[in-house]
Amino acid sequence: MKRRIMGYVAVMVTVICLCAAPSFAADNFKIGVGYQGLVAGNVLNGLSVRGWFGPQTAIGVEANAFYGAAKISVDGLANDLSASLWLIELKPMYAFIVKENSRFYAGLKGAYGQYKADTGNTTNGTFMMGGGLVGAEWNFPALKEVGFNFEVGYNYVSDKNAADGTPDINIKLHGINVGAGIKYYF
Repeated sequence: MKRRIMGYVAVMVTVICLCAAPSFAADNFKIGVGYQGLVAGNVLNGLSVRGWFGPQTAIGVEANAFYGAAKISVDGLANDLSASLWLIELKPMYAFIVKENSRFYAGLKGAYGQYKADTGNTTNGTFMMGGGLVGAEWNFPALKEVGFNFEVGYNYVSDKNAADGTPDINIKLHGINVGAGIKYYF
């Protein structure tokens, strides 16, 4: 059910961005839709929408939706172990260097997420995440509508969930992370 809801949300965000693209272009804004993922430190992949307020300005914002699930079969256990996690992230950014085909930026990030773990007892929980980042975005001169980015940042998780009869749940998403993404700009 949650997967279906996340699918509907992803489709709605994409449609809204596609419909809004002509008005953003008329006002000299740059908005893109694509992939963003944490590729080192944690592994999460998701849908991303990034906007820069004017092609030569330094203020941007990005919204990401991540989802992950795992099912583990262990010999000797009657039930499979499973877990799922979804996360919504918002990043305001400021580019210190803006060139024709690249930007060097820094920003903050905040996120809200929920998880579910089933190890015989089902545990549900929520968490908040915050942090900072430094990154770069570039595009090739012959392909200006496609932007590639990478980021290095630090995340801190606030997780205060406990389950009845089981140990506290501790999500290990804090620490240094490396992210990468690709967006198509309208």
